[in-house]
Amino acid sequence: MSKVLVVPDLHAPAIHPKAFDFVRHIQDCWQTDRTVFLGDAFDLHALSYHQKEAGTKRILDEVYESRKQLEPFYKHFGRGKVDFLVGNHDALICRKAVDAEIPEEFIRPIKDIFGMPDNWKVTGRYGTVEIDGVAYRHGDAGAGGQTPAITQAKQAMRSTVIGHFHAAFGVQWYACDAMRIFGMSAGSLCDPTHLQQRYGQKYTKRPIVGMGVVLDGTHPFCEVMPTKNRGVK
Repeated sequence: MSKVLVVPDLHAPAIHPKAFDFVRHIQDCWQTDRTVFLGDAFDLHALSYHQKEAGTKRILDEVYESRKQLEPFYKHFGRGKVDFLVGNHDALICRKAVDAEIPEEFIRPIKDIFGMPDNWKVTGRYGTVEIDGVAYRHGDAGAGGQTPAITQAKQAMRSTVIGHFHAAFGVQWYACDAMRIFGMSAGSLCDPTHLQQRYGQKYTKRPIVGMGVVLDGTHPFCEVMPTKNRGVK
């Protein structure tokens, strides 16, 4: 049985400036023994299918800046059991290659492109990591709505932890005669004021900056960062 640290969407180079210290604090408080990154560690705004923000960097410069911003995470989580789920943003390089009809054999593995530590086990897009009977997924392959995690848990008929939906945060439960399961939406750890996150300003709902912890596959907890929701202070 495990104590799992759940790290949601970071979207480098738009990581919240307090994210790394917050992650370490939660890890220390709960004494977790393995870690799951839920994906979208990289934003890859320069390759986005959506409108680009004026003033953002070209792709090589963006990846370089993103890798520098992720260095504290790489160093701190350079040992032990670490799983990384490829999100829709992380997969943009491969998605663009598919559009250009470039064979998969010509594309470097995401782990190499992003310079991830050797101990990080990468699970491809739409994949699932199962720990103590709980499914950990990025979240873009299932239902959305107000409570996406519990909806996806019901669809899979097992407890499920997801990221992807920045404004969804918390734990919901469902029970019937056959089972009792939970769904956790872990929010995000990116800076909502960053230029590359400007697309979210049009929505009334704001991202919830936080993360999660799952104990023994049966006790899920969400931890919200103690900071103002509009801004980074």
